[in-house]
Amino acid sequence: GINAEYGGMTSQLTRPLNSLITICLTRLSRHNETLAPAPSHISHHDFKVPVRHGQTSAGDHIKTLFDCDLPSDKENETFVKCLEKAQLQGPGIRFVVIGSENYVGKWLNGGRRGHGLNYQCFAQQFVSSPVGPGQRNFFEQTLLLGEVQYDDITKQLNDMAQAEGIEQTNIKYGENKVYDRMVEEASIRCQRRLANIVRCIARCSLRPICISGGNEDILGLGYGVHLGRTIARGTPSNVTLGNFDCHGDYKNLEERGAHSGNGFSFLNTIGILKKYAVLGLTPYENREAMMEQLISTNCWYRYLDDISLIGAPNRPSLHDSLLDMIKALESENDEVPGLCVDLDVTEDLSTVSCPATLGFTRAQVHELVQEFTRYNKPFFLLLAEGMPDPMIPLTEGINRTLGKYQAGLVSCFLRNCISVPHI
Repeated sequence: GINAEYGGMTSQLTRPLNSLITICLTRLSRHNETLAPAPSHISHHDFKVPVRHGQTSAGDHIKTLFDCDLPSDKENETFVKCLEKAQLQGPGIRFVVIGSENYVGKWLNGGRRGHGLNYQCFAQQFVSSPVGPGQRNFFEQTLLLGEVQYDDITKQLNDMAQAEGIEQTNIKYGENKVYDRMVEEASIRCQRRLANIVRCIARCSLRPICISGGNEDILGLGYGVHLGRTIARGTPSNVTLGNFDCHGDYKNLEERGAHSGNGFSFLNTIGILKKYAVLGLTPYENREAMMEQLISTNCWYRYLDDISLIGAPNRPSLHDSLLDMIKALESENDEVPGLCVDLDVTEDLSTVSCPATLGFTRAQVHELVQEFTRYNKPFFLLLAEGMPDPMIPLTEGINRTLGKYQAGLVSCFLRNCISVPHI
Protein backbone atom coordinates (compact mmCIF):
# COMPACT_ATOMS: atom_id res chain seq x y z
CA GLY A 1 0.00 0.00 0.00
CA ILE A 2 0.94 3.64 -0.37
CA ASN A 3 2.37 5.42 2.66
CA ALA A 4 0.70 8.85 3.02
CA GLU A 5 3.20 10.51 5.37
CA TYR A 6 5.07 13.80 4.92
CA GLY A 7 2.18 16.23 4.68
CA GLY A 8 0.36 16.04 1.40
CA MET A 9 3.34 15.29 -0.86
CA THR A 10 2.86 11.56 -1.28
CA SER A 11 -0.91 11.89 -1.51
CA GLN A 12 -0.49 14.56 -4.22
CA LEU A 13 1.69 12.18 -6.21
CA THR A 14 -0.55 9.13 -5.84
CA ARG A 15 -4.01 10.60 -6.43
CA PRO A 16 -5.64 9.47 -9.72
CA LEU A 17 -3.63 10.56 -12.75
CA ASN A 18 -4.83 12.85 -15.51
CA SER A 19 -6.12 11.10 -18.62
CA LEU A 20 -4.22 13.34 -21.06
CA ILE A 21 -0.86 12.61 -22.69
CA THR A 22 1.38 15.66 -23.23
CA ILE A 23 4.37 14.83 -25.46
CA CYS A 24 6.36 16.65 -28.11
CA LEU A 25 6.72 13.74 -30.57
CA THR A 26 9.93 12.92 -32.43
CA ARG A 27 9.84 12.92 -36.24
CA LEU A 28 12.72 11.77 -38.46
CA SER A 29 13.71 13.06 -41.89
CA ARG A 30 15.33 10.18 -43.78
CA HIS A 31 17.09 10.26 -47.18
CA ASN A 32 16.86 14.07 -47.31
CA GLU A 33 13.07 13.87 -47.56
CA THR A 34 10.93 16.97 -47.10
CA LEU A 35 8.49 16.39 -44.25
CA ALA A 36 4.84 17.28 -44.72
CA PRO A 37 3.11 19.46 -42.11
CA ALA A 38 1.99 17.50 -39.06
CA PRO A 39 -1.63 17.52 -37.82
CA SER A 40 -2.44 20.64 -35.82
CA HIS A 41 -2.91 18.75 -32.54
CA ILE A 42 0.57 17.17 -32.80
CA SER A 43 3.61 18.92 -31.29
CA HIS A 44 6.90 17.58 -32.64
CA HIS A 45 10.69 17.93 -32.98
CA ASP A 46 12.29 17.03 -36.31
CA PHE A 47 15.68 15.32 -36.54
CA LYS A 48 17.63 14.64 -39.73
CA VAL A 49 19.05 11.16 -40.29
CA PRO A 50 22.38 11.49 -42.13
CA VAL A 51 22.77 9.87 -45.53
CA ARG A 52 25.74 7.49 -45.58
CA HIS A 53 26.51 5.81 -48.88
CA GLY A 54 27.00 2.08 -48.44
CA GLN A 55 25.83 2.01 -44.83
CA THR A 56 22.81 2.85 -42.71
CA SER A 57 22.25 4.91 -39.58
CA ALA A 58 20.22 3.96 -36.53
CA GLY A 59 17.56 6.45 -37.59
CA ASP A 60 16.93 4.43 -40.75
CA HIS A 61 15.63 1.60 -38.54
CA ILE A 62 14.34 3.30 -35.38
CA LYS A 63 10.57 3.85 -35.37
CA THR A 64 8.56 6.92 -34.42
CA LEU A 65 4.79 7.29 -34.05
CA PHE A 66 4.86 9.06 -37.43
CA ASP A 67 5.94 5.69 -38.90
CA CYS A 68 3.21 3.81 -37.07
CA ASP A 69 -0.10 5.39 -36.13
CA LEU A 70 -0.43 8.96 -34.87
CA PRO A 71 -2.86 9.49 -31.99
CA SER A 72 -6.05 11.27 -33.03
CA ASP A 73 -6.25 13.01 -29.63
CA LYS A 74 -4.37 13.22 -26.33
CA GLU A 75 -6.39 10.66 -24.37
CA ASN A 76 -4.57 7.84 -22.57
CA GLU A 77 -6.52 5.06 -24.28
CA THR A 78 -5.83 6.48 -27.73
CA PHE A 79 -2.12 6.60 -26.91
CA VAL A 80 -2.14 3.02 -25.61
CA LYS A 81 -3.82 1.79 -28.80
CA CYS A 82 -1.10 3.48 -30.87
CA LEU A 83 1.59 1.71 -28.84
CA GLU A 84 -0.20 -1.63 -29.20
CA LYS A 85 -0.36 -1.19 -32.99
CA ALA A 86 3.35 -0.32 -33.07
CA GLN A 87 4.09 -3.63 -31.36
CA LEU A 88 2.49 -5.48 -34.28
CA GLN A 89 4.35 -3.75 -37.13
CA GLY A 90 7.48 -5.36 -38.59
CA PRO A 91 9.61 -7.01 -35.89
CA GLY A 92 7.53 -5.22 -33.24
CA ILE A 93 8.40 -2.49 -30.76
CA ARG A 94 9.91 -3.53 -27.41
CA PHE A 95 11.62 -0.34 -26.21
CA VAL A 96 10.30 3.22 -25.95
CA VAL A 97 12.68 6.17 -25.54
CA ILE A 98 11.33 9.37 -23.97
CA GLY A 99 12.90 12.64 -22.90
CA SER A 100 12.08 14.48 -19.69
CA GLU A 101 13.56 17.74 -18.46
CA ASN A 102 12.32 20.54 -16.24
CA TYR A 103 14.28 22.78 -13.93
CA VAL A 104 12.11 22.64 -10.80
CA GLY A 105 13.44 19.39 -9.31
CA LYS A 106 17.06 20.47 -9.70
CA TRP A 107 16.34 23.95 -8.29
CA LEU A 108 14.78 22.43 -5.17
CA ASN A 109 18.01 20.49 -4.56
CA GLY A 110 20.31 23.44 -5.23
CA GLY A 111 21.51 22.22 -8.64
CA ARG A 112 21.90 24.08 -11.91
CA ARG A 113 18.63 24.50 -13.77
CA GLY A 114 19.62 23.44 -17.28
CA HIS A 115 18.06 24.66 -20.52
CA GLY A 116 15.76 21.85 -21.69
CA LEU A 117 18.15 20.67 -24.42
CA ASN A 118 19.33 17.25 -23.24
CA TYR A 119 16.86 15.07 -25.17
CA GLN A 120 17.57 16.94 -28.41
CA CYS A 121 21.30 16.61 -27.81
CA PHE A 122 20.89 12.85 -27.31
CA ALA A 123 18.36 12.19 -30.07
CA GLN A 124 20.40 13.72 -32.90
CA GLN A 125 23.43 11.60 -32.04
CA PHE A 126 21.29 8.49 -31.45
CA VAL A 127 19.63 8.57 -34.87
CA SER A 128 23.01 9.40 -36.49
CA SER A 129 24.76 6.35 -34.98
CA PRO A 130 26.22 4.03 -37.66
CA VAL A 131 24.67 0.56 -37.58
CA GLY A 132 27.24 -2.15 -36.97
CA PRO A 133 26.97 -5.93 -37.37
CA GLY A 134 24.02 -7.39 -35.45
CA GLN A 135 22.69 -3.96 -34.37
CA ARG A 136 19.86 -3.50 -36.83
CA ASN A 137 17.61 -5.85 -34.87
CA PHE A 138 17.48 -3.82 -31.64
CA PHE A 139 17.16 -0.48 -33.43
CA GLU A 140 14.14 -1.86 -35.36
CA GLN A 141 12.51 -2.71 -32.03
CA THR A 142 12.97 0.80 -30.61
CA LEU A 143 10.39 3.58 -30.68
CA LEU A 144 11.84 7.09 -30.29
CA LEU A 145 8.72 8.63 -28.84
CA GLY A 146 9.54 12.22 -27.93
CA GLU A 147 9.84 14.59 -25.00
CA VAL A 148 7.40 15.13 -22.14
CA GLN A 149 6.12 18.71 -22.18
CA TYR A 150 6.16 20.76 -18.98
CA ASP A 151 5.92 24.25 -20.47
CA ASP A 152 2.39 24.81 -19.18
CA ILE A 153 3.42 23.87 -15.63
CA THR A 154 6.49 26.13 -15.61
CA LYS A 155 4.54 28.95 -17.29
CA GLN A 156 1.90 28.77 -14.58
CA LEU A 157 4.67 28.85 -11.97
CA ASN A 158 6.20 31.93 -13.62
CA ASP A 159 2.81 33.66 -13.84
CA MET A 160 2.07 32.98 -10.16
CA ALA A 161 5.50 34.27 -9.15
CA GLN A 162 4.99 37.43 -11.21
CA ALA A 163 1.56 37.98 -9.65
CA GLU A 164 3.14 37.72 -6.18
CA GLY A 165 5.90 40.15 -7.18
CA ILE A 166 8.61 37.47 -6.77
CA GLU A 167 11.86 38.00 -8.67
CA GLN A 168 12.98 34.50 -9.72
CA THR A 169 16.48 35.38 -10.96
CA ASN A 170 19.08 33.84 -8.62
CA ILE A 171 16.48 33.09 -5.93
CA LYS A 172 17.37 30.16 -3.65
CA TYR A 173 15.25 27.75 -1.66
CA GLY A 174 14.32 29.18 1.74
CA GLU A 175 14.40 32.83 0.69
CA ASN A 176 10.67 33.03 -0.03
CA LYS A 177 8.32 30.45 1.50
CA VAL A 178 5.48 31.28 -0.90
CA TYR A 179 7.71 30.62 -3.90
CA ASP A 180 9.10 27.46 -2.28
CA ARG A 181 5.59 26.01 -1.98
CA MET A 182 4.83 26.94 -5.61
CA VAL A 183 7.88 25.08 -6.89
CA GLU A 184 7.25 22.06 -4.68
CA GLU A 185 3.74 21.71 -6.10
CA ALA A 186 5.04 22.17 -9.66
CA SER A 187 7.64 19.44 -9.11
CA ILE A 188 5.00 16.93 -8.00
CA ARG A 189 2.86 17.83 -11.03
CA CYS A 190 5.83 17.18 -13.34
CA GLN A 191 6.42 13.74 -11.80
CA ARG A 192 2.74 12.86 -12.11
CA ARG A 193 2.83 13.79 -15.80
CA LEU A 194 5.87 11.60 -16.43
CA ALA A 195 4.30 8.74 -14.45
CA ASN A 196 1.14 8.95 -16.56
CA ILE A 197 3.09 8.47 -19.80
CA VAL A 198 5.31 5.71 -18.40
CA ARG A 199 2.23 3.92 -17.03
CA CYS A 200 0.85 3.62 -20.57
CA ILE A 201 4.20 2.35 -21.89
CA ALA A 202 4.71 -0.25 -19.14
CA ARG A 203 1.08 -1.34 -19.36
CA CYS A 204 1.84 -2.52 -22.93
CA SER A 205 4.86 -4.50 -21.64
CA LEU A 206 7.16 -2.04 -23.43
CA ARG A 207 10.44 -1.12 -21.76
CA PRO A 208 10.82 2.63 -21.06
CA ILE A 209 14.17 4.39 -21.48
CA CYS A 210 14.16 7.93 -20.08
CA ILE A 211 16.70 10.59 -21.07
CA SER A 212 16.38 12.96 -18.15
CA GLY A 213 17.68 16.33 -17.08
CA GLY A 214 17.40 15.48 -13.37
CA ASN A 215 17.46 12.43 -11.10
CA GLU A 216 14.08 13.37 -9.61
CA ASP A 217 12.60 11.71 -12.70
CA ILE A 218 13.29 8.31 -11.16
CA LEU A 219 10.19 9.07 -9.09
CA GLY A 220 7.86 9.52 -12.07
CA LEU A 221 9.56 6.69 -13.97
CA GLY A 222 9.45 4.21 -11.08
CA TYR A 223 5.89 5.11 -10.09
CA GLY A 224 4.71 4.85 -13.72
CA VAL A 225 6.36 1.44 -14.13
CA HIS A 226 4.70 0.29 -10.88
CA LEU A 227 1.27 1.37 -12.11
CA GLY A 228 1.67 0.02 -15.65
CA ARG A 229 3.07 -3.36 -14.68
CA THR A 230 0.40 -3.72 -11.97
CA ILE A 231 -2.27 -3.25 -14.65
CA ALA A 232 -0.54 -5.66 -17.07
CA ARG A 233 0.11 -8.37 -14.49
CA GLY A 234 -3.02 -7.93 -12.42
CA THR A 235 -0.96 -7.96 -9.21
CA PRO A 236 1.00 -5.18 -7.42
CA SER A 237 4.40 -4.74 -9.07
CA ASN A 238 7.06 -2.96 -7.02
CA VAL A 239 10.56 -2.13 -8.25
CA THR A 240 14.21 -2.71 -7.42
CA LEU A 241 16.80 -0.16 -8.55
CA GLY A 242 20.51 -0.15 -9.22
CA ASN A 243 22.16 3.26 -9.47
CA PHE A 244 25.61 4.26 -10.72
CA ASP A 245 26.05 7.60 -9.00
CA CYS A 246 28.47 9.66 -6.94
CA HIS A 247 25.48 10.93 -4.93
CA GLY A 248 23.11 8.64 -3.01
CA ASP A 249 20.03 10.80 -3.79
CA TYR A 250 18.36 9.34 -0.72
CA LYS A 251 17.72 12.46 1.35
CA ASN A 252 14.83 12.83 3.76
CA LEU A 253 11.71 14.17 2.12
CA GLU A 254 11.87 17.23 4.41
CA GLU A 255 9.60 19.97 3.06
CA ARG A 256 11.09 20.33 -0.39
CA GLY A 257 8.79 18.13 -2.41
CA ALA A 258 10.22 15.85 -5.09
CA HIS A 259 13.72 16.90 -6.13
CA SER A 260 16.89 15.49 -7.65
CA GLY A 261 18.27 14.47 -4.24
CA ASN A 262 15.37 12.39 -2.90
CA GLY A 263 13.78 10.48 -5.80
CA PHE A 264 14.83 7.06 -4.49
CA SER A 265 13.87 7.77 -0.87
CA PHE A 266 10.53 9.13 -2.13
CA LEU A 267 9.86 5.83 -3.92
CA ASN A 268 10.77 3.98 -0.73
CA THR A 269 8.43 6.18 1.35
CA ILE A 270 5.43 5.42 -0.85
CA GLY A 271 6.17 1.71 -0.58
CA ILE A 272 7.20 1.02 -4.19
CA LEU A 273 11.00 0.66 -3.94
CA LYS A 274 11.82 -2.72 -2.39
CA LYS A 275 15.59 -2.80 -2.91
CA TYR A 276 18.10 -0.07 -3.74
CA ALA A 277 21.83 -0.33 -4.45
CA VAL A 278 24.18 2.50 -5.42
CA LEU A 279 27.74 2.13 -6.69
CA GLY A 280 30.32 4.90 -7.01
CA LEU A 281 29.55 7.20 -4.09
CA THR A 282 32.22 9.76 -3.23
CA PRO A 283 32.69 10.47 0.49
CA TYR A 284 33.03 14.20 -0.22
CA GLU A 285 29.60 14.48 -1.87
CA ASN A 286 27.30 12.64 0.58
CA ARG A 287 26.33 13.98 3.98
CA GLU A 288 26.20 11.87 7.11
CA ALA A 289 22.43 12.29 7.60
CA MET A 290 21.70 10.90 4.13
CA MET A 291 24.08 7.98 4.62
CA GLU A 292 22.34 7.14 7.89
CA GLN A 293 19.05 7.16 6.00
CA LEU A 294 20.50 4.72 3.44
CA ILE A 295 21.80 2.41 6.17
CA SER A 296 18.57 2.52 8.20
CA THR A 297 16.53 1.23 5.25
CA ASN A 298 18.98 -1.60 4.43
CA CYS A 299 20.15 -0.18 1.13
CA TRP A 300 23.42 -1.39 -0.37
CA TYR A 301 26.13 1.10 -1.29
CA ARG A 302 29.84 1.25 -2.04
CA TYR A 303 32.11 4.25 -2.06
CA LEU A 304 34.43 4.86 -4.98
CA ASP A 305 37.27 4.97 -2.43
CA ASP A 306 36.46 1.40 -1.40
CA ILE A 307 36.90 0.05 -4.94
CA SER A 308 40.28 -0.79 -6.44
CA LEU A 309 40.61 0.44 -10.01
CA ILE A 310 44.30 -0.57 -10.22
CA GLY A 311 44.19 -4.07 -8.72
CA ALA A 312 45.09 -3.22 -5.11
CA PRO A 313 44.79 -6.46 -3.07
CA ASN A 314 43.08 -4.94 -0.01
CA ARG A 315 39.96 -3.66 -1.83
CA PRO A 316 37.41 -5.32 -4.15
CA SER A 317 37.75 -4.71 -7.86
CA LEU A 318 35.15 -2.78 -9.84
CA HIS A 319 33.83 -6.02 -11.35
CA ASP A 320 33.55 -7.70 -7.94
CA SER A 321 31.79 -4.59 -6.60
CA LEU A 322 29.30 -4.78 -9.46
CA LEU A 323 28.60 -8.44 -8.70
CA ASP A 324 28.08 -7.56 -5.02
CA MET A 325 25.63 -4.86 -6.10
CA ILE A 326 23.69 -7.26 -8.33
CA LYS A 327 23.56 -9.85 -5.56
CA ALA A 328 22.19 -7.24 -3.14
CA LEU A 329 19.32 -6.59 -5.57
CA GLU A 330 18.32 -10.24 -5.87
CA SER A 331 14.79 -10.97 -4.71
CA GLU A 332 12.52 -13.97 -4.50
CA ASN A 333 9.55 -11.72 -5.18
CA ASP A 334 8.44 -10.61 -8.62
CA GLU A 335 9.68 -7.00 -8.52
CA VAL A 336 10.46 -5.06 -11.68
CA PRO A 337 14.20 -4.29 -11.94
CA GLY A 338 15.48 -0.94 -13.16
CA LEU A 339 18.79 0.85 -13.73
CA CYS A 340 19.71 4.50 -13.24
CA VAL A 341 22.92 6.06 -14.53
CA ASP A 342 23.57 9.52 -13.14
CA LEU A 343 25.99 11.02 -15.65
CA ASP A 344 27.76 12.97 -12.92
CA VAL A 345 29.37 9.67 -11.89
CA THR A 346 31.57 10.19 -14.98
CA GLU A 347 34.89 11.95 -14.47
CA ASP A 348 35.88 14.88 -16.69
CA LEU A 349 32.32 15.42 -17.95
CA SER A 350 31.39 19.09 -17.57
CA THR A 351 28.00 18.87 -19.30
CA VAL A 352 26.13 17.58 -16.24
CA SER A 353 24.07 19.49 -13.70
CA CYS A 354 26.27 18.63 -10.71
CA PRO A 355 29.84 17.66 -11.71
CA ALA A 356 31.69 15.58 -9.11
CA THR A 357 35.33 15.66 -8.13
CA LEU A 358 35.86 11.92 -8.71
CA GLY A 359 34.19 9.31 -10.89
CA PHE A 360 34.46 6.48 -13.38
CA THR A 361 35.76 6.84 -16.91
CA ARG A 362 33.25 6.76 -19.76
CA ALA A 363 34.57 3.32 -20.76
CA GLN A 364 34.03 2.01 -17.22
CA VAL A 365 30.46 3.36 -17.09
CA HIS A 366 29.75 1.74 -20.47
CA GLU A 367 31.02 -1.62 -19.21
CA LEU A 368 29.07 -1.28 -15.95
CA VAL A 369 25.85 -0.77 -17.94
CA GLN A 370 26.72 -3.72 -20.17
CA GLU A 371 27.41 -6.15 -17.33
CA PHE A 372 24.55 -4.95 -15.11
CA THR A 373 22.11 -5.35 -18.00
CA ARG A 374 23.38 -8.85 -18.80
CA TYR A 375 23.08 -10.05 -15.21
CA ASN A 376 20.14 -8.09 -13.78
CA LYS A 377 18.00 -7.79 -16.96
CA PRO A 378 16.45 -4.40 -16.04
CA PHE A 379 13.02 -3.54 -17.40
CA PHE A 380 13.69 0.20 -17.54
CA LEU A 381 16.58 2.67 -17.76
CA LEU A 382 17.10 6.26 -16.62
CA LEU A 383 20.01 8.39 -17.84
CA ALA A 384 20.01 11.50 -15.66
CA GLU A 385 21.63 14.91 -15.21
CA GLY A 386 22.87 15.60 -18.75
CA MET A 387 23.07 19.37 -19.30
CA PRO A 388 24.31 20.63 -22.69
CA ASP A 389 25.99 24.02 -22.94
CA PRO A 390 23.45 26.39 -24.56
CA MET A 391 26.24 28.58 -25.95
CA ILE A 392 27.52 25.75 -28.20
CA PRO A 393 25.56 24.11 -31.07
CA LEU A 394 24.11 20.79 -29.89
CA THR A 395 26.01 18.83 -32.55
CA GLU A 396 29.43 20.31 -31.80
CA GLY A 397 32.18 20.13 -29.18
CA ILE A 398 31.32 19.04 -25.65
CA ASN A 399 27.61 18.83 -26.53
CA ARG A 400 28.36 16.34 -29.31
CA THR A 401 30.41 14.32 -26.83
CA LEU A 402 27.53 14.30 -24.33
CA GLY A 403 25.03 13.26 -27.00
CA LYS A 404 27.24 10.45 -28.32
CA TYR A 405 27.97 9.27 -24.77
CA GLN A 406 24.27 8.97 -23.93
CA ALA A 407 23.48 7.39 -27.31
CA GLY A 408 26.21 4.81 -26.71
CA LEU A 409 24.84 3.91 -23.26
CA VAL A 410 21.31 3.48 -24.63
CA SER A 411 22.62 1.31 -27.50
CA CYS A 412 24.56 -0.78 -24.97
CA PHE A 413 21.38 -1.25 -22.90
CA LEU A 414 19.37 -2.23 -26.00
CA ARG A 415 21.99 -4.68 -27.26
CA ASN A 416 22.18 -6.50 -23.94
CA CYS A 417 18.40 -6.49 -23.35
CA ILE A 418 17.40 -7.78 -26.77
CA SER A 419 17.71 -11.44 -25.72
CA VAL A 420 15.52 -10.88 -22.63
CA PRO A 421 12.01 -12.29 -23.23
CA HIS A 422 8.86 -10.19 -22.95
CA ILE A 423 7.38 -10.01 -19.44
